[in-house]
Amino acid sequence: MILKLTHGSQTVENAWGLVSGVTWKGDKRQAARTLSFRLAANEADPYLPAVTCEEGTIVSLWDDNGAGVYQGVVTATQMADNTPYVTVTSHDRGMYLAGNDGTLQVRQEPAESAVARLCREYGIETGELAYTGVALDRKFAGVPLWGIVTTLYTLASRRTGKQYLARFDWDRLTVLERSESERSLVIRPYSNLLQSSTTRSIQDMVNSVGVYDRDGARLTTVRDEAAVALYGLLERHITQREGEDPQQEAQAMLAAGGLSQSVTVECMGDCKLITGATVVVRQPLTGLSGLMWIDSDTHVWKDGVHTVTLTLNLRNLMYESEQGGEL
Repeated sequence: MILKLTHGSQTVENAWGLVSGVTWKGDKRQAARTLSFRLAANEADPYLPAVTCEEGTIVSLWDDNGAGVYQGVVTATQMADNTPYVTVTSHDRGMYLAGNDGTLQVRQEPAESAVARLCREYGIETGELAYTGVALDRKFAGVPLWGIVTTLYTLASRRTGKQYLARFDWDRLTVLERSESERSLVIRPYSNLLQSSTTRSIQDMVNSVGVYDRDGARLTTVRDEAAVALYGLLERHITQREGEDPQQEAQAMLAAGGLSQSVTVECMGDCKLITGATVVVRQPLTGLSGLMWIDSDTHVWKDGVHTVTLTLNLRNLMYESEQGGEL
């Protein structure tokens, strides 16, 4: 791995040999990925090179093949008088989505166009913004940019039936349709799987959706009768919007609100295993088998070994947000 540190006019071309305890992680619910590490302090050993890694330093990480993995900004440092290192925490540019409030009006405009317009206003570079073609109406006042981006794509998802993921690729915001990776890595025992566990839950279940008009009168109910009989009634309400079909939104809520089953695996590290990608798990002992979606990832480099812990989902579900209000 290559770790480059740039602070003003000073650049350390590769500080990898000076760091330990490297952790790189992301979660579909978070705007920014983080990279943290312990950097050997020059004050502790006069033979160490002088390395500046203050707040605002640009941190760039490449893999052994020279492919860019991460670029971010140092947001915090910590040093104690009894440790010979500085603990450094950095975030990618998703921190600017989380840290800036935005005010925006969207009138008959698709999510991709509105997000591009918002990013131009705040000087945020954009890459691919998934095409939806769905005209939206929404107003936002003092809402974090992350909330605006995820809300617009959540509203579009309810119309297109597709799932989306917003993240930064190097220095550009991209929004991708969550789809099966072209070459999903296979995780299996006696190969790259170290350990796994499975959690099943109905805590966030939705098995009934009541559709109401603007005056509060119930128009219809969309229900999973089998789930209601087995688990009891767990209902959410939606309001029918002019020109929209509430059936599709209700069915999407039922699909997303079924019995959840999440899988946590620890395996040998691969920088391609990040949130939004897919993997194939083969674990005969627990019966786990098939394609799964990565909802969060934590990569650790320790003692020369790279491992990753993944939270996997059997269903392809985006992070949903609904902020702002109707025009």
